[in-house]
Amino acid sequence: MARLQILELPEGGSDDRPPFVLIVDQYEPVEATPSRLFRHQDMAEQIGARAVLVFDDTIDIPANDTSAFAQSHAAALYLDDREVRTSIAADMNKAREQAGVAIIGQSLADERTDIARDMDRLAKRRDELAEALGMDRTRDWDDIVNTAAGIRRSRDSMRDAIQRVRDLPEQPDIMDAQHREPTGYLHGYRIAIREAKRATQEPEPSRSTNG
Repeated sequence: MARLQILELPEGGSDDRPPFVLIVDQYEPVEATPSRLFRHQDMAEQIGARAVLVFDDTIDIPANDTSAFAQSHAAALYLDDREVRTSIAADMNKAREQAGVAIIGQSLADERTDIARDMDRLAKRRDELAEALGMDRTRDWDDIVNTAAGIRRSRDSMRDAIQRVRDLPEQPDIMDAQHREPTGYLHGYRIAIREAKRATQEPEPSRSTNG
């Protein structure tokens, strides 16, 4: 099928606009009738062309070749696309970094909250221990520890003394053979030891009776 192309001519001094020639190529012989050729000539005159050139071959006009423009445009689009993808990747990395910073910041804030909560619990427990030990609440942990250690030593000493009383025999190891009342002495000794041992026993819990 015939193609229409425009070939621009060198512009002269008296030309109001650039002159051009209308090129018709790939013209089929069956179309080459006098009436058709005259019609092309009339069309050239109507559009202001200097002439109409008709060819049955393919005529490539370098000025009308747009392949280089298409390639450069495609390359520009590729570069633009690559720049867009690079920009998007940079934005995503920045977003991930910001998200990571936000997570770390939230974690640190949670840790500070937990530390403050633990400090409050420790302060409350310190006051409770000080009150249980009969100390005022202005004492620090060292005073509380020293006081608790002293109470433990006293408890251990008392436990050892109680155990020694519980281990006493109900008869003396040595007795004066010349004692005037050996039987009464032994009886009184046995009663005294039993009372001492009874005093070391822990009191039984009271039982309430329903009448």
